[in-house]
Amino acid sequence: MTASGPSATIDTVVVGLDGAGFDLLEPWLDSGELPTLSSIVTDGVSGPLESVLPPVTSPNWKAYATGKNPGKIGVFWWQNVDTDDGRTYLPRERYHHSDEFWELIAEDEPVGVVGVPTTYPPKEVDRFLVAGPPDAHETGYAHPSSLEDDLEREFDYRHSPRTHTREDAERAYEEWLELVDLRFEVATALAERHDVSFLQVTTFLINQFHHHLWDDERTLRAWKHVDDHLADLRSDARNVVLMSDHGHNEIRSVFRINQWFEREGYLAWDRTVSRLLYGMGVNMGRVRRLLKRANRNVPGAELMEVVRTLAPRAVLRHLPDEQGEVGTRQATNVNWEHTDALASAQGPIYLNADPDSPRYDALREELKSELESLTDPRGRPVADTVHYGEDVYAGPYVEEGPDLVIDQHEGIHIRDTLGDEPVFSETDPIWNGVNRREGLFAALGPDFASGTVEDLSILDLAPTMLALHDRPIPADVDGRVRTEVLADEVGARVEEE
Repeated sequence: MTASGPSATIDTVVVGLDGAGFDLLEPWLDSGELPTLSSIVTDGVSGPLESVLPPVTSPNWKAYATGKNPGKIGVFWWQNVDTDDGRTYLPRERYHHSDEFWELIAEDEPVGVVGVPTTYPPKEVDRFLVAGPPDAHETGYAHPSSLEDDLEREFDYRHSPRTHTREDAERAYEEWLELVDLRFEVATALAERHDVSFLQVTTFLINQFHHHLWDDERTLRAWKHVDDHLADLRSDARNVVLMSDHGHNEIRSVFRINQWFEREGYLAWDRTVSRLLYGMGVNMGRVRRLLKRANRNVPGAELMEVVRTLAPRAVLRHLPDEQGEVGTRQATNVNWEHTDALASAQGPIYLNADPDSPRYDALREELKSELESLTDPRGRPVADTVHYGEDVYAGPYVEEGPDLVIDQHEGIHIRDTLGDEPVFSETDPIWNGVNRREGLFAALGPDFASGTVEDLSILDLAPTMLALHDRPIPADVDGRVRTEVLADEVGARVEEE
């Protein structure tokens, strides 16, 4: 296997650009820094792509791949919150309950997929599927399984960088860039080897540049690498589709929602052990660095699995980060008996009350009203809107979903951590950019129109891609075929069918 150019038989290649949005890219497009991307946007059809709420990698990659909203998938964030049992959990078993659109295309033509988040463990697909970070493990990530040996031998393939930003930021950035290149190199090599007609290649780590560096020159450097790969993929006879799961904007204010809940009396948690550990100099970063010294070949994501395996649960649930904050993803440090509300980052809120009780309705109305009127110290609103969960989601899993969902205001970063930091701050200790709902869509090729498209939802892409490839569209998808993005003759054929 060699990293040659893509097979000439590819009819459609979809490039997933995690976290990409026009807010960041437009200045570079206008200045000519990204000529291939600029030409796809200018000569093809493009527009903002609205993600489902919350605008997070998971569940948006599932929404993209299936055309279904989170209420039908049962995936509302990385971890779902179960207030009945006082826990959070990763809903990985639900990742494969619905068909991804490329599976349906694969019933009629050869398909290859590389790097899409939330596809681990990989399902069988004709011809190959390589699961993507950040949730894929470093083993068992490829179908067919024999691919793993080939990828590791010939490409030193891995999902996560071996260096953490807190250990050596510059080396970590270089590894991110290597892994961005690696996704494209592997995808084109596999496409050549397996002679696919549909290829999906996704780069997740471009998202990390946005989060950590925003519009820094190193982010532009990463995008120039992406632009070079797009130039290799372009062909007059091929459709090239660009899409993202969400966009980004620069952080102007950080809102620690669970600390606000605690301050206002809606949440109680046990902070004794975490304060003691932090005072003794014990934190997640120091544990990670000690393990790293023991084995420098273990990627950062795998190190955290080691920490979770070795550390006693009673200690791990209170282990603070370098700022002394404790994440609420485990929820084991929450005193549920005295807690009314718990939030995940960037929008979802779960109420600890019986939905059939008057208390539930009063609590939900109270929180909705308070959060919609809440502003940061400079007067910027926290929320554009606070939605009822049933107004955002529909399907069999709605009752397990958030009771309220914040559509966060531009520049607001909602964090879910607990600690002694202030409820509001102007900067985040780790991120410079935060997710926003408006992502990116652009397409160029013989089957696509030119111009701009409005009101395009990430849910529309699965049915549109199925229609483009003459495949039946499942009756339970929430998106719709957007014929206006297709060339006239293709759109007319789709409408006739």
